[in-house]
Amino acid sequence: MRALTISAVVALTAVLAPGAAHAAPPSNDDFADATAITSLPFGSVVDTREGTAANDDPSSCSWSTSSVWFRYTAPADGFARMSTDRPDDTKPAISAYTGERGALTWVTDACQQPHGGGSDTFAVKAGTTYHFLLQDTKFAGPVRFGLELVPRSANDDFASAADVPMDTTVAGDTGPATVETGEPKPGCQYPATRSVWFRYTADRARFVSAKVTQRTSLASVAVFRGSALNALTEVDCLHSNYNPAIFAATPGETYYVRVAEGIYGGEQLTLRLTEAPEIKPHAMWVRPAQPGVFDEVKFDVDPGDPAGRWLTSGLVQFGDGTPDAAISDTNGVVTVSHKYAADGEYDVTISGRTADGRSGSTTQKVKVETHDVTVSNVAAPATAKVGDTGQVEVSVSNTRYAEDVVVELLRRRPDGYYNVVGTVRQHVATDSTAVVPFTYTYTADDAARGKATLKARVRLDGRDDNNPADNERTVETTVVAAS
Repeated sequence: MRALTISAVVALTAVLAPGAAHAAPPSNDDFADATAITSLPFGSVVDTREGTAANDDPSSCSWSTSSVWFRYTAPADGFARMSTDRPDDTKPAISAYTGERGALTWVTDACQQPHGGGSDTFAVKAGTTYHFLLQDTKFAGPVRFGLELVPRSANDDFASAADVPMDTTVAGDTGPATVETGEPKPGCQYPATRSVWFRYTADRARFVSAKVTQRTSLASVAVFRGSALNALTEVDCLHSNYNPAIFAATPGETYYVRVAEGIYGGEQLTLRLTEAPEIKPHAMWVRPAQPGVFDEVKFDVDPGDPAGRWLTSGLVQFGDGTPDAAISDTNGVVTVSHKYAADGEYDVTISGRTADGRSGSTTQKVKVETHDVTVSNVAAPATAKVGDTGQVEVSVSNTRYAEDVVVELLRRRPDGYYNVVGTVRQHVATDSTAVVPFTYTYTADDAARGKATLKARVRLDGRDDNNPADNERTVETTVVAAS
């Protein structure tokens, strides 16, 4: 017996050795030569490196450069699960078909995607022959194909829903499951081919979150109220692997949670019910960042919901005694605008409500401080000759806060653009006008155009001006050639 065991290990090692080369394709390379599976559970190691892909290999699940075939006739109705022993990032695709070559029909729930994922479990019918196609690409090599029968999910039907208490993870498996006749189709869900059921009886009033915990799951989660399969009312449904279904629970009422998947799903998963998170609507952006009385201040309102729901209604109170602004039912960030009449610090309160009934509010401060300087005048000679250097005086007025400013003098070019010809930094006190002097030497180009057009421009040093419309002024000087 020991010698036989050692021989078997050596033989398997030789098959699995990465450096092994094979001159001929595997014996089950072609559909006609599929390895017959006579009993379950079944396991067989095959090396796909010398395999070929036939022109008529089905591509319903995947494609390949090499493939091998197995076949199995089910003696009774049940569920079968396919498997391979490679890591997920190197798995071959596995799919199942019925019929004969040239007229194969894909078993739509049987498609394990290449490199892992997809569905590896499907229903089998007594007397039906199933053809299994293993499809490999650049990761071709030794692989063990397994097939086994698995029991039907205990909570496959509505009547056998599994209890799921709050804050408890409950396991389920959509692979060996079906969709019952008369089972409701939730509004959020893609077509489903299998589902499992859970139930929760509320002990007190609260908002409940129901979520499949596997982040890669493609399952939809739908919540219903009612006591019979043909008399259920949908409460909420979400087809997402990030956000939960949420519902308002009434004490003593039982809620049913349906977890369903389609043809490319079917997996062991877990469902968890928790207290739904509070929402905290807030202005994620206030634009401009330093608003003044000249600005239309825009508040970009985010629901502040960890569960990812948008607001269906709400209010923005601006804190200055003006009427509130309503938040509309929008699938996205809502933008609300407001213009303040006076500088000050205001408490802006944002309240909102989601479609599932949760509500919340936050208050944040918005500082309105208007900074505004003006180019009130530009003085330059009325006429000049080429070569003359003239004095240009720029008057900068300020009525609000003491400001540090940057004053520029620019000359217009023939193409209409301006070049900076002088820059001065200046402090301007509140309720005052600063006169900033520049000099400019007139050129032959000015004379050719008959004039020099100069522009004075002022900007705040270190922040934006809340009223930039009055920050520029131009002046013209007639220029002639030197005599």
